[in-house]
Amino acid sequence: MTVTSATQTGYTQPTNKTTATKATSAYESVAPTTTQQTDQNTEIQKKEEPTKATTEVQNDTKEQLTTQQELEIKQQAAQTMSETEESPLATAIQESSQTQNVEETKATGKLAEMQEKYKDIYTPIPETYSKADEELQAQKISEAYPNYPFGSAFLELVNSFYDGEPIIPGNGIMQEQSNGITQEQKEKQEVAYQKAYDLFGGEDAYKKMQKDVQAIKEQYPFNEWAKQGYADNSKELARFKNAAIYEGLERGLSLESATKVARNAEYMFMDTSYASKMLDDKLIKAGRMSPAPEGGRETVKTEVNFDHPNNGTMDLRAYGIDGAWNTNEVIENQKGMLQEIEKKISQFNFMLNNKELIKEAIMKLPADARGLMNNEGYESWINEELLPRMQVGYEVFSKYQIYDN
Repeated sequence: MTVTSATQTGYTQPTNKTTATKATSAYESVAPTTTQQTDQNTEIQKKEEPTKATTEVQNDTKEQLTTQQELEIKQQAAQTMSETEESPLATAIQESSQTQNVEETKATGKLAEMQEKYKDIYTPIPETYSKADEELQAQKISEAYPNYPFGSAFLELVNSFYDGEPIIPGNGIMQEQSNGITQEQKEKQEVAYQKAYDLFGGEDAYKKMQKDVQAIKEQYPFNEWAKQGYADNSKELARFKNAAIYEGLERGLSLESATKVARNAEYMFMDTSYASKMLDDKLIKAGRMSPAPEGGRETVKTEVNFDHPNNGTMDLRAYGIDGAWNTNEVIENQKGMLQEIEKKISQFNFMLNNKELIKEAIMKLPADARGLMNNEGYESWINEELLPRMQVGYEVFSKYQIYDN
């Protein structure tokens, strides 16, 4: 599947008329079609094929849509077959969906196939933890850098040089991110870091060491996620990252670039809550953060409150796009994740094809939430960031068996 930008897919943009704006939607619904089928296999195929919908929105006096109009638009976007030409992106998804059942029988062995193909370029992350793997990695790192600070050792050095007021308790790192530290604390912390860097030849030398060590870790990997039980999906995380890297190599990327793309996709399509747990443990051990109170870290809720006066998220619920338009749900299920990706691609296409509707939604936001770095930049955000990542996710989940369910 190849994802292309709006200017390359032949999208039909809305054209303004005297009394109405016609919104030609590229929103391919993944919902089942309502047409009765006599052939059960055809019905199943129709349910999985993306479809296009066309909607017409009354706009002669720029009046607000009524609740009934919004419901009609949402219903049409979910159920109406479009008569307009489908984009190559939608066609690619449709063709892939048609062959998915055939490919599922091959997916289980795909990782093994790619491992053999790229055995001289990439060493895959093991699906389970092995002490031997960890010791081999540590040995290789120590051979290259005998004084390398493993684990939280570097942060412990920083803490030993820091002589200011503690940047804790509880969630000192969150304080730092929200500028919740004093200027004096910030300056003393910078001095402490510099003293720690100097032990390794300065900041530049330390960063080079870290880059080299990362390359060693990738050459001699072990499943760190599974070591301390940080992630109950350690096996699936390993499969996903390996598959995403292989797909990058298949597209001609260097190993470094493929790894970067895979890392970004991992945070988009997999449960990566393990990362905060690993970081917390390192900070606590180094004395840079106090342990969380009984009950563990407080979960930050990210639900969008569209009624909040300072809400900065476009409200596109009338068009079937609930919550934040630029995020997706992580579903720990092979078929469910594929359907989620298809849905998000459809929604992004809808947004690219219906600029006037999106512009209206943006104008309802506070002025400081409309800039190019925020919602007004949604087109480049979709074309340059979100759709390419969706392509990676789709390729991985359609070709490789990430989940056993």
